[in-house]
Amino acid sequence: MKCSVILMVVYSTFLFWRVFVNYTIKWLGDYVSIFLGSLTYSGFMLSLYLTKQYPLIILSALIWGWGAAALWITSSSQVLDASRSSQYGMASGIFYCATHLGFAFGVLLLGNIGERFSGDHAVLTACLAIVIGNIIILFIPKRNTHRESRIGIAFTMMLAKKIRIVSFLLFASSLSFGLMLGAFTGVAEKHGFAYLAGTAVFAPIARAVLSLVGGFISDKLGRGKTLFISFAISTVGLASAGIWSNIVTLAFSALSLGLQGGLVPVSAMAIIGDSVNTERRHLAFSATFVWRDLGVVLSLFFGQYISSKLGGFNGTFIIFAGIFLICALISLSLIKHEKELV
Repeated sequence: MKCSVILMVVYSTFLFWRVFVNYTIKWLGDYVSIFLGSLTYSGFMLSLYLTKQYPLIILSALIWGWGAAALWITSSSQVLDASRSSQYGMASGIFYCATHLGFAFGVLLLGNIGERFSGDHAVLTACLAIVIGNIIILFIPKRNTHRESRIGIAFTMMLAKKIRIVSFLLFASSLSFGLMLGAFTGVAEKHGFAYLAGTAVFAPIARAVLSLVGGFISDKLGRGKTLFISFAISTVGLASAGIWSNIVTLAFSALSLGLQGGLVPVSAMAIIGDSVNTERRHLAFSATFVWRDLGVVLSLFFGQYISSKLGGFNGTFIIFAGIFLICALISLSLIKHEKELV
């Protein structure tokens, strides 16, 4: 639970700054926001390595929340700004593919370093890797893009039917990410780290591949149909793992969550590109992705809580399978709203 609390602090702060970071983006500009935001990632890992004082780790997690919001909103907006309107899905897919490849690589590399040497070695390795990323970020092009900073616009966007649907689907999809971070620890406790890594790594690998492929599919098939496919498959994956828990079904459930994690954010990002002009895109990211962060926070807690109350992770998987079935049906209603502007 202490590990889950750290993640809850990061995502709770991330959630707050999703909306209010627009003021700091306006003040700092895109380039500085991206660079300072990336530094908070390496800063958190450094504090984790240097101190074992829980309050200090929580403090660095609070700072990391702002950095995550600044980095994700500005970089996502710049990716769309640099892309052709007919390829928003593909551009979003490339963006998320790179993210998830790093996730998959980290699961395997850092996990093995932690098991063979120590947790501190894994943390230090992660810190050094992120520092390299901090340096590379200095070479991104400096864009002088005017950004609206009125928070009221983001709240107004939340009232649009299209944005409400996308926000709900992002919220529900983020439950799967929180489930991976939270309830899957029950798999580690029951079967050990090697078993967990062997099953959980399917999620980021699937997210990487399907982000790239899903971007193309989203451009060709449409956003609503792509979302329906992702939620339908994850429903089957979690239900099978909840009913018949073995390494095959657990791997398939992680794969299905990875498929959902790969397709849903890509489609949502492409929808923002379709529906919102350049000056307001960062506000649209605030209006929609804030619900994704809320979903992660809630599922981090309830994933652990439900698992403890039900005596294992099987019941948790069944409950989430039902949630994703509802999402699959709701996503069908998005098809007729895809061309609406916000």
